[in-house]
Amino acid sequence: MIKIKTILLLSAVVVLAACDSEKLSETSVIDEGKKQIAATGLDKWIIENITVPYGIEVVYRWEKNAGSTGTFIYPPKLENVRRVLEAVRTMGLETYRLKETGGEKLLPGRLPVRLYLYGGGNPDTHGVERLDNPQLTAKEMCVYHVDDFNPADNDKVFVLMRSVHHQLARCLMLHIAYDRDRFSMISGQRYTGSTEPLAAPLSYARTGKERFGLDSYANKRGLYTMLGFLSPEDDFAEIISATLTSTPKELYDAAVSARTPDTDIDPEVNARYAEEAKQAYKEFTEKQSFVDEYVLKNWHIDLKQMQVISIRRINAYVKQHQR
Repeated sequence: MIKIKTILLLSAVVVLAACDSEKLSETSVIDEGKKQIAATGLDKWIIENITVPYGIEVVYRWEKNAGSTGTFIYPPKLENVRRVLEAVRTMGLETYRLKETGGEKLLPGRLPVRLYLYGGGNPDTHGVERLDNPQLTAKEMCVYHVDDFNPADNDKVFVLMRSVHHQLARCLMLHIAYDRDRFSMISGQRYTGSTEPLAAPLSYARTGKERFGLDSYANKRGLYTMLGFLSPEDDFAEIISATLTSTPKELYDAAVSARTPDTDIDPEVNARYAEEAKQAYKEFTEKQSFVDEYVLKNWHIDLKQMQVISIRRINAYVKQHQR
């Protein structure tokens, strides 16, 4: 028994001595399993121009399991990442920070915390593309079609800014609440909750403007755009986004379209069309006034004034890159 105890004691001393002579690794075993990526010039530019001033983390590298089942997303080509981010900053974020619009105090603490960039689009099971990703949280946003973005192409810039302004509006609406119940009652019977009914009308769209712009089919049903049919939240954000990317003349024409009835040789059908147009125009203008009032009271922004500023900045940006 004494020999056994002696052997065990000697073994313990040897083990402790060996452990004491080994220096613990400063690198976590978990961290060793991750691929370490050195910061690039692009990463430094993003930090200085997007992350630090706006508090937004930009994710453009591929993340394993980043896409849910049924999505077709893929990472963007690096050569277009900065170009897209410059557009987002210049025509989107900076527009809100002007003293004539929201000023320096509106955005801090109310912006998305993360921005995902994807190379292509992400049509859903009905073949309809949205301006946001409903699978993301309310504090995240995304930009699609990074690979084919061209700052000199009016249509590409239009789609990008429609998406940016839609998602910024959704984020601000989250932090500065609006009366959802009152707003949703205006066109409550219009909302589909699904893109399936939109697939057929949108199947004829060939350009970004046709797909995401002010649409007469929607106007005649009291909405600005086709995506406004999805929900009160989408409708509300679409009114803001479409306003900031459309000219006053285009918005006026949309209102005219809303109040102009279709025609038919049957007098009874004509009478029904007239009533439908009357209702559509009522909903169109009532929601317009609701949003204008909300933005003025809660964001302290004259939306119509910001519309002119936004359009001028978009036009100046495109012309600068067409030279």
